[in-house]
Amino acid sequence: MKSYEIARSSRLILLLIYTFISAIFAFIYLTKSNAQQDGCCFENPLFYLNLVTTLCFIVLVHKSISSNHKLIVAFGFLFLFLFLSEISYFIFYGEMISEGVLDSIIETNSQEVMSMTKQALIIIGPAFITTFLIAFILKKIISVKFNVFIPLSLYILMLLVISLFLITNSSIKAEIKRGDYKSTAEIVRRIYPAALGNLSYLFASYTSTDIYSNTHEIEKFNKAILLPPSKPDNDLIVFIMGESSLVTRYSAYGYHKQTTPFMTNIFSQNGGCIISNSHSAAAFTRDSIPMTLSFNVPESDDNLFDNKSIIEMAKFNHYKTYWLASAAQQIQGTFNTKFGFIARKSEVITFSEDSLDINLSQSLEDMLQKDNSPKKFIFVHLRGSHQPYTKGYDEIDKQALPDAEAYDLTIHHTDRTIKALYDVINKYSNNYTIIYTSDHGEIVNVGHGIGDNIDQFLIPFMFISTNQRYNCQFIESFRGSDGYLSGLMNKYILSNLLGYEIDQGTLDKEKNNDRVFMPNSRVMPFSKLLNKH
Repeated sequence: MKSYEIARSSRLILLLIYTFISAIFAFIYLTKSNAQQDGCCFENPLFYLNLVTTLCFIVLVHKSISSNHKLIVAFGFLFLFLFLSEISYFIFYGEMISEGVLDSIIETNSQEVMSMTKQALIIIGPAFITTFLIAFILKKIISVKFNVFIPLSLYILMLLVISLFLITNSSIKAEIKRGDYKSTAEIVRRIYPAALGNLSYLFASYTSTDIYSNTHEIEKFNKAILLPPSKPDNDLIVFIMGESSLVTRYSAYGYHKQTTPFMTNIFSQNGGCIISNSHSAAAFTRDSIPMTLSFNVPESDDNLFDNKSIIEMAKFNHYKTYWLASAAQQIQGTFNTKFGFIARKSEVITFSEDSLDINLSQSLEDMLQKDNSPKKFIFVHLRGSHQPYTKGYDEIDKQALPDAEAYDLTIHHTDRTIKALYDVINKYSNNYTIIYTSDHGEIVNVGHGIGDNIDQFLIPFMFISTNQRYNCQFIESFRGSDGYLSGLMNKYILSNLLGYEIDQGTLDKEKNNDRVFMPNSRVMPFSKLLNKH
């Protein structure tokens, strides 16, 4: 009897500990993700649902690891590792893993996966060690056993209720019919934040990539575009998209180290302008590029599938279209899916063999030398300043800035790249327009797509044209009432350059509705983000 009471007491104590851990996790999830909007966390029913599902999850993991069956132990070990990885991510970044991060895991190429190895190890390394330690304690030291009938029944019952809701919801049924399963997984993730939610979202994101596989031309123009287009003034339009480029590290914008001497000279000459106060529309490449090259908006992806992209509009108005990118930005199959959906509409797609951007100028020269098409639209995607920074520069950059940190050297390498591209363009054309900007900024030595740090949105924007009609005042006309030029304006700027007129009412509405797509998938007014900092 005494032995039974001790065992029962130990079980109760351990259950209280697990409940406490579950409550903390549920509180963190609600307050550090987009699940809790306003009001007190403890007044939100979702808090108690999260607490129950997390507690059931922990008890089931405990039971699995304590099992005598190796396969069950392996599953318990795996799910414990995933749970501890979430906790490790929160400790390191101060927020829960967002949908944007999970999408980026799926929609990436092997080069980017390898480049993020160091950051991944920082997260999964401690989680893996802690998983081994906890598994050892549960197997060798703690002999408490739980009856899994109640937690397993609750866990499955709630999942069935959610599934029934999803099956009967008309808006979600429409998305499923289109092949997009992520909205369903977002709901599961809100109820099951511990491991299962992230796994279900990753699976849904992976199975949803087929919606980006269609390469057929879209017939419909966005309602903002006035037809027919006029005969375009520009023979050659080159849009250069940088990567992870923080404007405050550019000497062209006042940084104390000479990171961008070439760009300063190029864009300060007649016909050029260095635009201040510019920001990206998103903090992830997968979201930012579609909002530059299509009429995609932060609130919805519908226009991506329903309206012609800038690439398709260029072809419609007799431009030959090119997509030129570094090896690090390769589009593999239906991966890099969201912007790959647009890229694959280009008539010529070329990737350099070397990851250093400076080599792109030779690829561009090969293009211009061989192709006599009278009108060309070229999108150039740089590796830029993506992590690891040490892969983004060479000895020439180190010699030019011997005391600079690695990130500054990547900016200097981008500066040399722009100069090399500019020289090639000048050599083969006397009627051109060049835009250089970045897909997003960077929290230096941390990354991007994390929290609400404004550095991941602050970007350069530089412009030069041989056509006097397209001058600095032309670019300034797209600036919003908050004083910033948004990445959402890129599509309208390019539309004008390609010979299309824009409905002024629609443009004014968009221009003065300056917002950004946050890493946690919320849409936030840029002024609100700005005021937080």
